[in-house]
Amino acid sequence: MKTFISLFIISILAGMMNIHSQTREFLYVGTFSVRGSEGIYIFSFDRANKKFELVGTAHSFNDPTFLTISPDRKYLFAANRQGVDTAKNRGSVTSFAIDSKTGLLKEINSISSFGNSPCHINISPDEKSLFVSHYRDGSLTVLSVGKKGELKELTDSVIHHGSSIDKQRQETSHAHSTQFVPGTSNIITADLGSDKLWMYHFNKGKLSKPAFLVIDAFPGSGPRHFDFFKTQPWIYVAEELSSTVSTFSLDLNQKSAIQIHRISTLPDTFTQANTVADIHFSPDQKFLYVSNRGHNSIAILKVDATTGKLTLVGHQSTLGKTPRNFYMDSKGEFILVANQDSDDIVFFLRDSETGLLKETGINLQVPSPVCLKMGI
Repeated sequence: MKTFISLFIISILAGMMNIHSQTREFLYVGTFSVRGSEGIYIFSFDRANKKFELVGTAHSFNDPTFLTISPDRKYLFAANRQGVDTAKNRGSVTSFAIDSKTGLLKEINSISSFGNSPCHINISPDEKSLFVSHYRDGSLTVLSVGKKGELKELTDSVIHHGSSIDKQRQETSHAHSTQFVPGTSNIITADLGSDKLWMYHFNKGKLSKPAFLVIDAFPGSGPRHFDFFKTQPWIYVAEELSSTVSTFSLDLNQKSAIQIHRISTLPDTFTQANTVADIHFSPDQKFLYVSNRGHNSIAILKVDATTGKLTLVGHQSTLGKTPRNFYMDSKGEFILVANQDSDDIVFFLRDSETGLLKETGINLQVPSPVCLKMGI
């Protein structure tokens, strides 16, 4: 009987250890290939003790900047500015398998992104398609993904055309990010160059063309990234060139969008050059966060759940230069900020009641960090 009880206890402890090992968290950092960068950096994260440890790197083609992780957390994909054949291709995508125990990446394969200068990738909820937004030529391409995470082929593409009033930055179309409208089969691509957001219906690897809804942003604003409100049909757009956030109400039945609010991400007293980059809601949807490059801060905005309008609560210095992408913890406990030009990632705790951020002194040294993703 004692032997049975001992074995039973051992089995329980082993199961608990196994569960613990399966829930380890890992931070993945996409970088530009400058200042000695080794590609994608991988850190383990001890949430209880707020500690990060570098466990390895993964080499890819030049500039493995933007990353995305599959919904099942088994695969990571990286957009590379360099092609698989530099003589013929202008961009590429690499697929990696994630080791759930160590967090390390094992390359599966790389293929052309079929566009010029890929700057954002996103995977479909069914994990069968990868969307690649290209800055230089304004194209959106769709790549098929196999059952084992392998990249297979180009299934569709669209090249956007347009320009706007900023002659230096908006001389042509610049597709900057693509996301699904939550709960639908519709995707939106933000086009910085033409001041437009293009919406397509997506089905079985194909895009409905032409776009069935085109949302016009304010001239010269430069829509870059965006996020959605969960319980209302509101989309919040980070406008890079004007350092603003615009809120639109979507009506998919009427195929229309109405702008309901627009607000600056900067203090009234700030007059120097600035561009915004990333944008994320807190998990409870009470606060919206936007990165300011120039002011070098995270703007903290409170959301009115009745009207959709925003109120600027304050700013948190990112303690570095050029905050590009940042990661909002799915539990709302912390934010990680990638300071591209000071070669560091800064960890902030978040107050869920006020939305404000608190400095922790935790700083990770990484050359030219661009994109942050976390997996288990």
